[in-house]
Amino acid sequence: GPNPWEGGTPYFDLDGYADLGTTQDFMPYYRDDDQYQLVGNIGWLKGRHNIRFGSDLYFTAMNHIQPEILDDSFGARGGFAFDDGPTVRRGGPGGNNFNSFASFLLGLPQEAGRLKLNVAPYKTRSWQYSFYVRDQWQVSPKVTLSYGTRYEYFPIPTRGERGLERYNLTTNMMEIGGLSGVPKDLGIKMQKNLFAPRVGMTYRVTDTAVLRGGFGITNDPYSLARSMRTNHPILLNLYDEAEHSFTWLRPIEEGIPAIPDPDLASGIIPVPGNVTVVTLPNEFKRGRVWSWNTAFEKELPWRLVGEVAYIGTRQINQLGQREQNWAPIGGGNSGRQLVQRFGRTAATILIAPIGDTSYNALQTRLSRRFNSGFSFNVNYTLSRSEGLAGASNSDNQPRVRIPDLYHLNHAVSDFDRTHVFNARGIVEIPLGAGRRWLNDGGVAAAVLGGWQLNTILSLRSGTPFTVTTSTTPLNAAGSINQNPADQVKDKVEILGGIGRGNSWFDPFAFAVVSEPRLGNSGFNSMRGPGRVQWDMGLIRQINLGGQRNVQLRIDAFNVTNTPHFGNPGSNRSSLQLNPDGSIRNLNGYTEIRSTTGSKSERQVRLGIRFGF
Repeated sequence: GPNPWEGGTPYFDLDGYADLGTTQDFMPYYRDDDQYQLVGNIGWLKGRHNIRFGSDLYFTAMNHIQPEILDDSFGARGGFAFDDGPTVRRGGPGGNNFNSFASFLLGLPQEAGRLKLNVAPYKTRSWQYSFYVRDQWQVSPKVTLSYGTRYEYFPIPTRGERGLERYNLTTNMMEIGGLSGVPKDLGIKMQKNLFAPRVGMTYRVTDTAVLRGGFGITNDPYSLARSMRTNHPILLNLYDEAEHSFTWLRPIEEGIPAIPDPDLASGIIPVPGNVTVVTLPNEFKRGRVWSWNTAFEKELPWRLVGEVAYIGTRQINQLGQREQNWAPIGGGNSGRQLVQRFGRTAATILIAPIGDTSYNALQTRLSRRFNSGFSFNVNYTLSRSEGLAGASNSDNQPRVRIPDLYHLNHAVSDFDRTHVFNARGIVEIPLGAGRRWLNDGGVAAAVLGGWQLNTILSLRSGTPFTVTTSTTPLNAAGSINQNPADQVKDKVEILGGIGRGNSWFDPFAFAVVSEPRLGNSGFNSMRGPGRVQWDMGLIRQINLGGQRNVQLRIDAFNVTNTPHFGNPGSNRSSLQLNPDGSIRNLNGYTEIRSTTGSKSERQVRLGIRFGF
């Protein structure tokens, strides 16, 4: 296209292989965001009461040039997706990445499209209002009670000069706020009852033991400006798909259709059927988080302090994206809900509650305050987080979008780690002036004295992943973006292999699903390798007189050079077998081929800092 953000190679998405071209479809971006916050608090001491109240007014203005949208896209340069469907045999073995590559070689994509940005920069304007009151009551010398509430109001965001846009699911038209009689707030009723009460209590059992507990409700503050910022016609996401999962869209040499410019004069405009849109319900309901905890803290001998606590949260009605143009299993593109009503084939996303999540944790801590040259803190957490597979935050969609099958999304959260152990300490090396040894002021004291050693050790369980199979047999356009494989063994053996040709888990514990149904293993049923990291720092500060000093530092990250391995390949359809049933090629399945994180290898950093 003619604009700077439309240059570059198109995006070629090869299922099972590294993508080609400009693969970051949200690039480039230019952002100029203003934020203003006004906070005021007043405190009032009255007898045993410490009363505090105040307000927080928050305004954000986004001014972006960025071709990005919530749903799948190929970016401003356009692109093509090649899946196994066009080259797989119906009723034959499940498709794999070789079929996808064959589709690419034949130039037969199943999907194609591009983004067209019509307004640059596009703008959003958002307000958040909050007020609170809290009383801290010293009931007795041993009991302190805190209670209060917060009130919040989130009006619907607007553009710089008018309202946002909303797709009308009944009329198949896009309504533009503030134009030709359409209300600037789109007629959406926002909640005005968002009170968030909280209560907490501290009970001093003895002079060396304290019991604490609390309960609170928090409103989900997710800004609708995030999800509505690039709605049609601000940005047009052309996204075409093949009629069903066993065929192709059109040969690649036919390219991508031109996207016409919209006419906004009427305020209510038609929407091309192959352009993604975002919408909101008539009454917008925010999710809420219920949190509670109880903790017991005890002072122990040798200047130690121990604590054990239970932490629990429940997120009620997590916000997220609900696909309205879904198709049932076997329905293909023609089975989409809005194809049948309006001939509409593109994604149609409703921002609304998608389900509930939960978190429960046992947290323990043992610490020693800095004294006699050293301190340490050791903590361990045993926890479990459950939520909706694929929707770890409000910017995502669940993996299964068919309403009757929504319950299948419930799984361990993508980010869950069962065990987390951390130990950190500070030790003053007992050499030099004012310390135990070499305190005579000699040359050895000058060189070796005054150093401090810091250390952090972290051990974590692995994160969950799903063993998958091809989604082609499902033939459910826009409805399921991941299909779990069938687990055929009662227990999955962890073999622990690393690298090509070595399996992390038993490759025969799962089987391909070649029928139009979801596999029985469910989402996030497996876990990848854990993570160990030990960081150390050696520091010395030398006073140069007055307020001048110089600090010498040696920092070592991942001292043991322990790799942080990523999760293994999990596409069961990629496995190739010989006629006798033995493995011909793992083809990435069960293999760990990469590390993860920015400090997977040992890093040593030397530094000098001058202070004056």
